[in-house]
Amino acid sequence: MTDSHSFTLPPSQILKLIQADGLLSRALKGFEPRIQQQKMLVNITDAYNHNRIALIEAGTGTGKSLAYLIPALIWAAQFQERTVISTNTITLQEQLLQKDIPRLLEALNLKLKATLVKGMNNYVCLRKLNDAQSEISLFAADDHGEVETIHKWCQTAAEGSRSELPFTPTPATWERVGAESEACPRHECPYYQSCFFFKARRQAQDAQLLVVNHHLLFTDLVRRADTNNYTETSILPAYKRIILDEAHHIEDIATEYFANRLHRIELLRVLSRLAADKHAAAPGKLPLLKEKIQTFFRKAPPRDVAQIVQRLTIDLPALRHILHEQIHQTFDHFAQFIEHLKQPISAVLQEESAAVIEKKLRLVTEHQAHPKWKENIIPHTQKLIDALKNYRQGLQSLDVDLKLTDNDRLLEQTKSLRIDIQALTLKLETATSLLNNFLAQWQNAHKVRWIEVNLLKNLINVHLVDADLDISKALVDFLFSKFPTIVLCSATLTSNQKFAFIRQRLGLTEQLLPQRVVTEHIYDSPFDYRKQALLAVPTDMPPPNHPDFNEIAYENVWKAIQASQGQAFVLFTSYTMLQQCYEVLSKRFEEFRYPLFRQGEESRQHLLNKFRNTDRAVLFGTDSFWEGVDVIGDSLRCVIIVKLPFKVPSEPIIQARTEAIVERGGDPFFEYAVPHAIVKFKQGFGRLIRHKFDRGCIVCLDTRLVLKGYGKLFLNSLPPCEKAFMNGNCLWPKLKEFYRQTYHFVKKNPFS
Repeated sequence: MTDSHSFTLPPSQILKLIQADGLLSRALKGFEPRIQQQKMLVNITDAYNHNRIALIEAGTGTGKSLAYLIPALIWAAQFQERTVISTNTITLQEQLLQKDIPRLLEALNLKLKATLVKGMNNYVCLRKLNDAQSEISLFAADDHGEVETIHKWCQTAAEGSRSELPFTPTPATWERVGAESEACPRHECPYYQSCFFFKARRQAQDAQLLVVNHHLLFTDLVRRADTNNYTETSILPAYKRIILDEAHHIEDIATEYFANRLHRIELLRVLSRLAADKHAAAPGKLPLLKEKIQTFFRKAPPRDVAQIVQRLTIDLPALRHILHEQIHQTFDHFAQFIEHLKQPISAVLQEESAAVIEKKLRLVTEHQAHPKWKENIIPHTQKLIDALKNYRQGLQSLDVDLKLTDNDRLLEQTKSLRIDIQALTLKLETATSLLNNFLAQWQNAHKVRWIEVNLLKNLINVHLVDADLDISKALVDFLFSKFPTIVLCSATLTSNQKFAFIRQRLGLTEQLLPQRVVTEHIYDSPFDYRKQALLAVPTDMPPPNHPDFNEIAYENVWKAIQASQGQAFVLFTSYTMLQQCYEVLSKRFEEFRYPLFRQGEESRQHLLNKFRNTDRAVLFGTDSFWEGVDVIGDSLRCVIIVKLPFKVPSEPIIQARTEAIVERGGDPFFEYAVPHAIVKFKQGFGRLIRHKFDRGCIVCLDTRLVLKGYGKLFLNSLPPCEKAFMNGNCLWPKLKEFYRQTYHFVKKNPFS
């Protein structure tokens, strides 16, 4: 889309705002002019002026948020066009809304509104909350204390969202009181005017800057594509300009978003919300409906209503029992199918020590010819489909017959419950559709399907997943071809200083977007990595596939932590290895007074706060600690990367994408595996230096970084810094000397 316009922003005038003698230097305390930020601001202004897509890698400390906020705000003020800023993490959203945007609005003297837009399921539903209150009086519920607390909190709540609650409600409680799009009657709801969600949407209509997460943006984009609506309100108010921060996540999030997924627990949860087991905390919607009907008539109801009550008492519970049994039988057979073809799940349970253990089987055409598929999967899945249809039809006819009673008062009093039952019935219909797809013969080269088994303590959950192999075409259709200005930025978008990988993965190619101009810009961090950072690799480490690698790696983790005297992150690529290292070193850490925190013990934020405020602390983390974590000052002076972060090759979607590259004659390792790993490695590397007064060592225990040819691609992707690739006997004294020589940074650092 090129959507021409006659108005433009003068780049030179906007640039003056952030130069040495500019407005922001005078108005913002601590503002430092940065040449990288200035160039980035000009790039984004040009993207607004000339309807371009801009790819921008901006290293840590560039000040990228101000570089894109200034053009977005001034554009909105002058031309009344709204910009959506989409991020991956709530941390960045909070920084934008609580710090960056308010400061800029004041400094620029702009009267604009910016708001955080959340999905509906983040808000309390007043209708459901009122129902939950009523249900407490009808049935004993274990979670009625939480419901009562939420009810009182709603009297004074500012926005009515889950994050605003003073406690974390249980999933069961939130299911009872949380808003759901399928169960929302919108204008017909008696609470519509006071609804927290619709209040937030009305406020968003007045905002010129919308801050959202990537998932919500995709939800809006898909709705707009389905309705061909790009000028009116959809999930979000209408917008023309989009800024995607943390854009390196886009492919993974889009893949997850467009995937269809069904699992055992989800189906059982829907079933329990309709009619729960005897010992459940809440009885379910159908028993509540029966109670409402009986209470309404007090004495014997009319014959037609009595028949409805009988179906609620006998017929529907019988259908539910059949469906409940069939869910377990069918998903058990899917789990057994994996166990028959792969290593037994019980063996995995003995080997793994993680809280959640996963086993996946990618489905290919030969699996449908397997005797176990024909003998067990097909007949049991068909029985499940039939049971779902029968139960769904029973629920649908129940609502039809209630309406035929022609009793307006009864219909009004049961309306809220019937809305919830209809929404849950729709979920059963969606499950039926996905199961039908799983039984169908497939030849689609653009799809990948798999069965995923999760061992959750004593429960085996089974997921059925159907995902798009390549989402580049979808991104072009929904996003890149529809909006005049799109900016994608991150600290890690390139591999080996090139955007080729991300452009190919996202569809930003001349073949898919022949009419669009896509610009590329790389801005290095302004920090002096040559003085502030040391990259260290002990070259006497065995390769990661060596049987002794783990044992030797754990000893080197210990030596690196001794060299840094704690204040270290240890980043693992698997939770199993993290646990093993913890078991090997925890007593030693305790003996030498290195407080040790590990992912999984508490929430990420709690662990980070403890780490920041604890002397000599060490934190063990996996995936979520490789990025989006900011520890400024000498609280973090060592990052240990145990292995290069290659994606697990046995992951179904990785397998399928690898095969697709091979089929077209490409090299999946260098085209897919290496670029992905480089981006992740850069994220881990980037945890260390977050300020010009930070210093420290990045220790990589994977010698492939220096011994393999592709290691140069990793090294070329990093900021230039001092390097020490040597035998461990020489390396650990080298680290201690580096810390001694760089101690002057700590003295200057206001954060230490």
